[in-house]
Amino acid sequence: MTTNNQCNHAEAIAKDLYHTYAIAKNLSTHRPMLEYADLSDDDKAGWLAVAHQALPTIAEHAMEDVRSYLTGQAKTSTGWKKALYWAGVGIVGAILGGLGMSLSGCGHSVDVTPEKTVVCKDGSCLVIEQGHISYSQAQPETDVPPVVQIVPSKK
Repeated sequence: MTTNNQCNHAEAIAKDLYHTYAIAKNLSTHRPMLEYADLSDDDKAGWLAVAHQALPTIAEHAMEDVRSYLTGQAKTSTGWKKALYWAGVGIVGAILGGLGMSLSGCGHSVDVTPEKTVVCKDGSCLVIEQGHISYSQAQPETDVPPVVQIVPSKK
């Protein structure tokens, strides 16, 4: 769902979270729960509030884990690797600082696997792997073709 040119998945997330809760509650109490559509407006508002905070909360905890890992690696590394890990700590800190802003619109993805973490938004990606951090930035589209200059060789 899009509101004011911003992607808003809160209602769908609220329904999914409530559905998961209702299934778990039903399994433990053996009593069927209400469907989301049958909840009172107050209960829906509560689940909507949870949904608004779910993604930023999960992302914040994941990024804290990444920052802890990078800090540990930076403390035990030497040379350029140490500088690279500390740069990663700074990047993760910047992401955590602007977390609400970076996760508020469409076009973002956070993929965390045991091998690597990839955070992308609007075509720019931060990739964190064991011993390696990289960042790619989307290039702006332009109608002007690139200028190729041929430098004459010196003979």
